[in-house]
Amino acid sequence: MLKPPITAIILAGGKGTRMGGQDKGLMMLKNRPVYLHIIDKLQPQVSSIMINANRNQDIYCQSGYPVFADLMADYQGPLAGIYSGLYYAKTDWVLFVSCDTPFLPTNLVDKLWQQMGKHKIAYVYDGERNHPTLMLINKSQITDLKNYLDNNDRKLQIFLAGQDSIAVDFSEQKLSFTNINTQEELDYWNKQ
Repeated sequence: MLKPPITAIILAGGKGTRMGGQDKGLMMLKNRPVYLHIIDKLQPQVSSIMINANRNQDIYCQSGYPVFADLMADYQGPLAGIYSGLYYAKTDWVLFVSCDTPFLPTNLVDKLWQQMGKHKIAYVYDGERNHPTLMLINKSQITDLKNYLDNNDRKLQIFLAGQDSIAVDFSEQKLSFTNINTQEELDYWNKQ
C-alpha cells in the first residue's frame, strides 16, 4: 500500500517534571536543542512537521515549523497534545513523537506504515516495553479520543488498548527509542 502524506507532530507540551521543570525539547544535546535532532530524523520521512508546545513557543517557532498549544488547559498530558495535533493536522495520517527521543530510526514511518494493515493506530514496541507516544494514527480517531478525554481519562496505553491499534516490533532498534528524562541521562549522551 502506497504511503500517504503524513504530518509529524513533536509532543513538547509537558512540564518536564523529571528534568526539574526544564523544557525537554530544548535540552542541549551536542550543542543543539533535542527537538532539532528530532526534526532532522523526521524531515526525510514525512510531508510536514508541527510542534505541540505549551510554553517557550517563541523559541520553537524559530525552527520555522508551525507551533500550537494544547486545546485543553492545565498540562493534561500527552493525550491532550495528541488530540490537539489531530485537530490541527491537515493530513489523514499523523505521526506523534515525544520531544525527548532524539535518536529515532530513519525507517520509523515506513515500518509503522507497513505494519499498519487495516488498523487505525500503530505504535512502537522496543522488545521490552511499549512507546505509546511514538505512534502513527489516523485522524478519524479524534472522536474516540475526545470522548475518552471528556470522561477525564488520561492514560494513553489504556486508550490504545480500546482502539484498533497494533504494536510494531522495533526490538532490533531498541536504542533508537532511548528517552532522555533526567539530567544524568542528558550528561551521559552529551559525552558519547
